[in-house]
Amino acid sequence: MLLDKTEQLTSELYNFKALQASSNESQDYVKRNTDLKTIVIYVERMSENVVLFRKQGFLIEIDTIINYPIELFKTLYKNWEDDKKSIIQRNDFFRRIQWNTIEAELVLVLQKLWEEYIDNNKPNINRETLDVFKQIPDFTSVVNSLKDKLELLDEYKKSLPTNGSDFQLVISTSEEMKCLIEQLESKNIPDSVSNFLKKAGTYEGIDLSEITTEILDWLKANNLIHLCQVKFRK
Repeated sequence: MLLDKTEQLTSELYNFKALQASSNESQDYVKRNTDLKTIVIYVERMSENVVLFRKQGFLIEIDTIINYPIELFKTLYKNWEDDKKSIIQRNDFFRRIQWNTIEAELVLVLQKLWEEYIDNNKPNINRETLDVFKQIPDFTSVVNSLKDKLELLDEYKKSLPTNGSDFQLVISTSEEMKCLIEQLESKNIPDSVSNFLKKAGTYEGIDLSEITTEILDWLKANNLIHLCQVKFRK
């Protein structure tokens, strides 16, 4: 509604005969025309972003962000229909609304949704665990590929998507990572060792009581003992 009416108002204002009424009024109308065109750019950009996310199934609530401008615009438009010259008068729509601030607020909402979308789709894998696996020659190539794709997903987070293919790119990258993880899991690693490696790479670590002879033998056989250390909890 706001976008359609703003474009209509801009179009009508541009052709309004009162532009030639006087020098001062003409300048004021030209300024308002410029103001409205700038607003159209902001509203179009915000609308495109919201529509893109909604097409992907996101439920985006923007009423709290856009309600105030819409209410002020209704008053502006009503006054415009009653009296064309009202557009050049001081009014809250042009004086109080900071469109760059509104857009920045919306971007924060969308950025949070975008980051959550990436995190929810990518496999849960610990970078520290990958560093351990990388020490094993048979795993190096797969681990490097996994780390590259993790970095790629981190790069995606830095900017909002611009089209539907960006969302699909996250899905395809995540699926490729899952295939690589399956390759790691097919390397005949004992379950106890696999569990140890997953826990050892976390902040909490693993209890000494969970370290079995099988785990120690596997670490020794793969020359990984030197990467392990014991810490007391504070």
